[in-house]
Amino acid sequence: MYFSEYFSINNPEQYEWFNQLLETDTQLFVDPFQMFKEPTSSPWRSAHDEIIDYFQMAFELLAGHHRNPKSLQYKKVLQLMEFPEPEEFGLGFVSVGRRGSGTGKGFAELMVRAMSDAVELGLHDIVHFEELGLLVDRIGRDRISDITCNILKPRIIDYTQKVSQELGIECVELPVKHSVFDEDRLKWTSGRFSLPMNPFTEKPLLLIPWRFLRELPALNAEDWWNYVEPDFRNDLNLRINQKIDKIAIIRRARANTDLVRQWSTESAERPADPYPVDRDPVGLHNWQAKTRDFADEHPIDADKIETEEDLITFVEKIIKEFKHQVEEEGLWALLYNDDTGYPKRETAIQLLFKGVVQSYCKAYSVSLDREVELGRGPVDFILGKDSRVRLLLEIKKMNNGKFWNGLEHQLVSYMESAQCSNGWFLAVRFSDTKSQRERTNKLAARTSYAAQQTGFKIKSTWVDARPKESASNLNAQTEGVRPAPDDPEFEDE
Repeated sequence: MYFSEYFSINNPEQYEWFNQLLETDTQLFVDPFQMFKEPTSSPWRSAHDEIIDYFQMAFELLAGHHRNPKSLQYKKVLQLMEFPEPEEFGLGFVSVGRRGSGTGKGFAELMVRAMSDAVELGLHDIVHFEELGLLVDRIGRDRISDITCNILKPRIIDYTQKVSQELGIECVELPVKHSVFDEDRLKWTSGRFSLPMNPFTEKPLLLIPWRFLRELPALNAEDWWNYVEPDFRNDLNLRINQKIDKIAIIRRARANTDLVRQWSTESAERPADPYPVDRDPVGLHNWQAKTRDFADEHPIDADKIETEEDLITFVEKIIKEFKHQVEEEGLWALLYNDDTGYPKRETAIQLLFKGVVQSYCKAYSVSLDREVELGRGPVDFILGKDSRVRLLLEIKKMNNGKFWNGLEHQLVSYMESAQCSNGWFLAVRFSDTKSQRERTNKLAARTSYAAQQTGFKIKSTWVDARPKESASNLNAQTEGVRPAPDDPEFEDE
């Protein structure tokens, strides 16, 4: 359910705020650089300065004490660098529910060490705090977004209250963690505010303009690498380029702090480039709207589910329906990026699959959990009736360089961790390359061998998502979708 649906707001596309999903997070991120590029007349332009002032305060407090972790100043900066998961925004990597990692004490220590290194490397002030992402390995888009949302939370609370008042949205007084900054004690505390409440979590909701959202921050490690090594892509092929890791990028950044500052300054001259939430070309947000009525329009006949065999039969039926809709009814068009014509990433394919099958699962009282952490990583889906009757399902694009690993190692390891004997491997084919033809031909045999070797009940299905000339379904826009080469997101083996 979307925010606008629950609060009965018609035509939400006419408003500037992001229409968040209430039951799960959307994998988009707040990019403070987009605020920096706001016109001077915008009230949000000063928000970027607010972030910079916060980090400048921390830098000044740390200066002279950056090599003394026992000092009061160092400890205070550590405290200032702790940012809890801002679950009120419905953004980030969390797929099941709305809880993420945030930036706790361990990450705060990494941040302060990075700031200490920056001081010694010549960055005594801060112009764009994203520069720190080039000096420490774990400052990625999710961390930048979390930090931004936390520092600006008082401003965003005020914005949400104004929107709620204008639209007549019912609000409830709720506690909001990390929402009040004590200037005297230099410490964040919790406060209580009148805000919209998420009916699924009974926690507050906060709104932010969609134009500040991106898939990647404007200042990111890959952009920096291309800036400092302009001929790199021309000199080496894509496969090698993808293997340049963050450590190498950080090493180069630390050796060239003057170039880091030059890069961020020049980047500031580019126009703002937010993610087009209204069109959602990558398929991260509109998947639920496009698939909501799917089960009603395409019912399946299934018996009551009580045993493992019942569950396996049920999953087989919903996969068969998904396969049919992709191959015969035009659903394939929703698996392609609207802007590029390339196949969408696996995340978007998983979301579309979830949208298609979740109503079936609800109708037959089958739980459907996505990206559940099992100790060896997150499995794509767990379907089940209870802790005893469960099935794990993995989805892989056939051009994924780790395709066979997904079947023979990844899925098997998840089944071992979950102590679950039932598994399903769903492969999606997008082109006629040699590797995808071979994988199609070998899938059944290798699935059978994996089941034989492990003793697990493992099944597989492949879905033909190659572009077709049939009419579109679910109001998908097929115009402009073209047969695509292998997605550059993954390399064939």
